Amino acid sequence: MCLCKAILRWVFLLPSFSVLGQQAFISQYEDLDKAQFYVEELEREYGQNSLALAEPLSELAGLYTQHGRYEDAHRSIDRATLIIRRVEGLYTREQIPYLQQKIENFAASFDWVNAREQMEHIYWFYLQKSQIAAPDLTEDLLHLSDMHIRGANEDSVVYQSYHLRRAMTLNWAALAVAEKMFTANDQRLVTIIYKLLKQYHLQLVAVKNGGSLGYQLREIYPGSNLVRSRSDTRKYFYYMGRRLLNQLAAIYSDPDSLNFEAQAMVSLYVADWQVIFGRHAEALQTYQGSFDELTKISGEQASSLFESPRLIPVQDFHDSIEGAIDADKSAGFVSEGGINGNSQPMVFLESGAGFPNIGQSSEFSMADDILLSRALFTFELPEVVDNVSRRSRMRKMPFGKPVNAKILELEGGSLDQREIFENRIQDLSFRPKLLMGVPQATEITLEYKMFSKLKN
Repeated sequence: MCLCKAILRWVFLLPSFSVLGQQAFISQYEDLDKAQFYVEELEREYGQNSLALAEPLSELAGLYTQHGRYEDAHRSIDRATLIIRRVEGLYTREQIPYLQQKIENFAASFDWVNAREQMEHIYWFYLQKSQIAAPDLTEDLLHLSDMHIRGANEDSVVYQSYHLRRAMTLNWAALAVAEKMFTANDQRLVTIIYKLLKQYHLQLVAVKNGGSLGYQLREIYPGSNLVRSRSDTRKYFYYMGRRLLNQLAAIYSDPDSLNFEAQAMVSLYVADWQVIFGRHAEALQTYQGSFDELTKISGEQASSLFESPRLIPVQDFHDSIEGAIDADKSAGFVSEGGINGNSQPMVFLESGAGFPNIGQSSEFSMADDILLSRALFTFELPEVVDNVSRRSRMRKMPFGKPVNAKILELEGGSLDQREIFENRIQDLSFRPKLLMGVPQATEITLEYKMFSKLKN
């Protein structure tokens, strides 16, 4: 939070202007040669430095990137940026979309050296040449945060800690800006808050995996060598996540936007968070409360929501039962029907080589063509029995973790691959199938797709 406050102290007001320029028509040209010819026609008609060229050059750069011509894309983006600076001024916000596109182009070509340099430049721009009143500042900060998350996955491991810390700082800054522009209970904050929650989970995974990245994230500040213990860091992540979830609950408890269904959905996400951190007794109570409240709203929809397990944390926050069900169907994370009549089919796509045990999300952009290995697992999620002995009751029941995992199919089939898959399946956490709010035993057949290396 201190870093976030520092950002807000350092920024200055600069008036914003609507983006000028002629409407771009390049999107209708699927052929790159025709798009290039169109830009040349504009140059002859308006001149090489006309503002009418900025957007067409940007769209041409997008086509170059799609065709793998990253250097050509880079030159087109630079031309567009120079035109904007010449016409609008050196530090106006009109150039922001072009700077963002430049970062994306470098990332697409895996040129993270130049991507980092450009990310530092736009970070400086946000610190020095923007203010809360600047339009789209929240979205700009979140875009850069997402690019740092992507960098943590695709850039050299040496820079993973840098990317994760900077992403967190930018996300907190975006939340602070949004709170200033709106209010602390505005529903427009929900997406930003949930992004932060997922970042704490990402750092939890990194700390759990250990190594130099885990050590660096446990440092009180970078390079200090003052390191929290893993247990203290884990507690810190848990309570920061609860703080964010409490803020979500407060948003939907506000008299101006009171929403009992959304409050019950927040409780469901709280229970997921408790499962991730192994707080099973607390999670049981929270799941029960959420189940009861959602059943009052719609028993049929609640049953549909809880009839199948889910990988957690889920990709997005949904404030309604219907929204959560529709998202699962459209994403295809849970297939309809069963395998062998009883087993629940699921698919897990690794996010990439940097964070293999985090599911794919919008912040990660690794392509399917580098999913080089796959395994088909079967395992069980255990049930929770009410009538158990006092001795059993004292024992922790990790009902959200796989047990009795077996590999049914394995591409490649080496012993090393088998061991890697068996270890990684244990890193996954699940929201269990619930019946009357109580976790039920479920057999799952999981297709696990692994990244074994980055693109060449």
